[in-house]
Parts: sequence; structure tokens; C-alpha cells
Amino acid sequence: MVIFAGCDVGAVAAKIVILKDDAVAATKILAYKNLPKQAALAVFEDALSEAGVASEAVDLCVATGFGRKTVAYAGADVPEVVCLNRGVRWLNPNIRTVLDVGGQSIRALSLGENGRVTDSTGNEKCAAGTGKFIEVMAKALELPLEEAGRLALTSRTPVNITSQCGVFAESEVITYVNEGIDRADIIAGISRSVAGKITSLAHRITIAEPIAMVGGVAKNQGVRQFLEKELGTSLTGFSFDPQCVCALGAALVARERKK
Repeated sequence: MVIFAGCDVGAVAAKIVILKDDAVAATKILAYKNLPKQAALAVFEDALSEAGVASEAVDLCVATGFGRKTVAYAGADVPEVVCLNRGVRWLNPNIRTVLDVGGQSIRALSLGENGRVTDSTGNEKCAAGTGKFIEVMAKALELPLEEAGRLALTSRTPVNITSQCGVFAESEVITYVNEGIDRADIIAGISRSVAGKITSLAHRITIAEPIAMVGGVAKNQGVRQFLEKELGTSLTGFSFDPQCVCALGAALVARERKK
């Protein structure tokens, strides 16, 4: 039996995937606000427990993500673009465009038929359109983050969020709240704004179908629906947790390096 692990330490959560005999044995996600090193260790221990293996049995762990240098138990670290490509192609080799939207980052990749990344782009310092942006807006609405996507789907008249800046957008949201606008219409407007930001960034590369969305924001059905409208096509989904695709890719890289 061979066992590999991939740990993706993002800006707001640590994710890990354990492969046992080329099958996924465990996936775990741990949100954190600071101390990424401790979060990476805690999520590793949880995943080992779920998989029923000891840490000594792991042949190799590859780390990726914003905090990949903090994963003390990793034998190697690899950039996110490489891991995203590996993970997505393992789940669906036909995917040609990947939109990765996480806590503080947006990334778009073009994948060639040969399995290589042919183009990529990402946001820089601005967090508009990311999970953090949605979290701040949901907080301003006193709305649990996990309810945001579901509530957005019930809206009939989404408001317009004109600012891409988080500070000014929050001010718009508060104004709408004070005017008595339904929260569903406000969160729908936020979701549409996020989808617009993702689409704008994606158009920096050549967009080809099928298109997959991964990262934590891929779980937000409101954003997904508006993004499909912006792109004019359906997004290809996975049965696998979209937030763990990069960690899956890291585990696959670990497996490749041991062959």
C-alpha cells in the first residue's frame, strides 16, 4: 500500500487530501485566521485519523498554496498552478478553462489538450470578487456566510453594487439595508458583482469550454449561477469537493514524484 498527501494552505483555510492506493482516502478542510503552520498540522492529523493511517506511513506529502512554506511535514512544495492543473485533469481531463476563486485570490487557467497550462492570470492585491469580499458583505448584512448563496437564488430584483472596492461596496450595502431593501436582493447583487469581477479577470486569457470553477467560492450557488449568466455557458461540476482540488493535485504530484 502506498500513501500520499497533498496540503493546500490558502489565505483562510488549510485543505488536505490523502491518497491510498491511488484512491482518495480522506479530505479535510480547516478554516483559520492566523497560525497557518498549526492549521496545516491540525488538518493533517484529522485527515490521518479519517484515513486510518499513521503519519509515518505517508510516503510523501507535497504542499501548495499561499502558506506552503509553513507545512513542516511536507517533503516538497509546488506552485498552485501546477497542482490545480493536476487535480482538475484527474477529475475531468476534458476541462479547458479553470476558474479558481478562493479566500483572497482569483486565478484563471487555460489548459491545452496535451495536459499543460497554456496561459494563466490572477488578481493582484485587490480582494474584490474573492471569498473574503463575500464574507465581509455577508457580515454587513448580519447573514451567515453559508446562507449567502442559497438566499441569493431567491432574489427577483438584485440590487446594483457599483463599487469593486470592498470599503465602498460595504457602504453601498449598508445604504441598501437602511433603505429596507430585502437582504436576498442585496446578497444577489453582491453575487452578481463577484461574478462580474471573475469574468473580467477570466477574459484576460482565452476561454474555452468546458469550464470548471474550483476553490471555496465554487460552493456558493448564487455566484455560480450569476457566473454562468456572465459567461453564457454552464460550468462543469465535480462530485469532488471543489475547495480541495488544489490539495488533490498536490497529492497527485507527490504520487508522480515517487514513481
